[in-house]
Amino acid sequence: RFTWDETEWVFGKGYGRQENPEFHVVASDYGIKRNILRLLASNGCKVTVVPAKTSAEDIMALKPDGVFLSNGPGDPAATGEYAVPVIRTMVDSNIPTFGICLGHQMLGIALGGKTMKMHQGHHGANHPVKDLTNGKVEITSMNHDFAVDKDSLPKNVEQTHVSLFDGSNAGIALKDKPVFSVQYHPEASPGPRDSHYLFKRFTDLMRERRRA
Repeated sequence: RFTWDETEWVFGKGYGRQENPEFHVVASDYGIKRNILRLLASNGCKVTVVPAKTSAEDIMALKPDGVFLSNGPGDPAATGEYAVPVIRTMVDSNIPTFGICLGHQMLGIALGGKTMKMHQGHHGANHPVKDLTNGKVEITSMNHDFAVDKDSLPKNVEQTHVSLFDGSNAGIALKDKPVFSVQYHPEASPGPRDSHYLFKRFTDLMRERRRA
């Protein structure tokens, strides 16, 4: 377990430090990327990174304002054997939750959906994704061979993003809880900032929950 406070690189200044965080985020590390941590810190978060097999009880003991489900390798069903029950507990606790890539897939399973092996995986930095909530198209970076089966999602889960290459699922959100995730990598910035709004969405959810 460790704490992260390094922020994004700025031309002429280099990397910075988040010295006055507004939120405490616990990030489950299934293979997390440093730039994800930097973007969380840049958006006002102190981040405590915990091992993949950390229990829900231990996460809750850290009193997070939000939980982040990281990217990582492999089959979501395999990692999900120990991660999905923890994710379900977080969702049931109404803690704002944000997932990326593997975290997105395991959230889909935790919410009652299924994942599937893709005929052709998505790899690279020029993947168009449509945000179904507003019609905007983002240029994204992807690196996955599994996908959430959109037809398996229960009624309380909304498909928010879709790949314009093959129509596969690229994002979901719960309709009645502060929980959402995306299949692609917003921190990779191929757009270059097309998808950074997702980190602000996460902090907005934490702020709203604090005010409630």
